[in-house]
Amino acid sequence: MKTQLLTAALTTVLVFGCASSAPPQGRADLLDFLADGQTRQRQVLARLGDPSGRFEGGNILTYRLGYDPASKGYQVVEREDGTSGWPTWLRAKFSLVMVFDDEVLRKHSLVEVN
Repeated sequence: MKTQLLTAALTTVLVFGCASSAPPQGRADLLDFLADGQTRQRQVLARLGDPSGRFEGGNILTYRLGYDPASKGYQVVEREDGTSGWPTWLRAKFSLVMVFDDEVLRKHSLVEVN
């Protein structure tokens, strides 16, 4: 009886753990906190997580962003590698590029990639 109960519980956990959910919706206010000359790099990392790219000793950070037309919002998307090993931009529609000086955001740009 205990084995059957344990098996049933494990099966339930596996089924619900593997269930796919709807793709995340974008947030219209995701980038509202960015202000050139004011926003600190640690604030960006806390809000957006690890960047998809770091350049110039970490003074330039890039993020891949998806866009959800329904919510008119953005979401950070993970870097995806294609079958050739090169990164693809299938889910990303924008690249957010930020330049920092002394840990302060000096300039940022949202560039459409697809």
